[in-house]
Amino acid sequence: MTVAAAACGGVRDSAFAWLVPTPAPPGWATASIPSGARLAYPSAWRRLVSDRGAASAGLTAADGRLLGYLNITPRQGGETVADWPSFRIAHNAREGDRDVRRLAAAKGLRFRGGSGSCVKDSYTTRIGARYVEIACLVAASTRATVIVAAAPPAAWSRESRVLERAIMAFRA
Repeated sequence: MTVAAAACGGVRDSAFAWLVPTPAPPGWATASIPSGARLAYPSAWRRLVSDRGAASAGLTAADGRLLGYLNITPRQGGETVADWPSFRIAHNAREGDRDVRRLAAAKGLRFRGGSGSCVKDSYTTRIGARYVEIACLVAASTRATVIVAAAPPAAWSRESRVLERAIMAFRA
């Protein structure tokens, strides 16, 4: 089901009705990238090694399995807010992910400092790990940033609220 996003002039999938730009909860940590975009994450999560110019945080189990993952990175190609949902699905497949499935998508979404598009999808990596992710491309005045929030399907119901909260607090 879709409804009009009156404030943005775009199409908003009800699967993203939770996305209301809001500052991070008290006590959350932040990480920023050179463009000035800021990722907020729970203090129990830890910074993870990222590509240059990106920032990542995650929650890991005692055995090292990833239970939740957040990442921000500058837009690096020709992707646009308009084509983001199809671009992201194709990107995952090009990276070698299998069984990539689009679960929901929306355009015209508001973020702190910008607007953008999001896609929720699921996939299996080349090494057999399964994930559900929400990936958004957010455009600010002179730049665009990708934010990704992911968790294994078995952890999604536990971690999705925290992942969604981090997306709500993201500052473009």
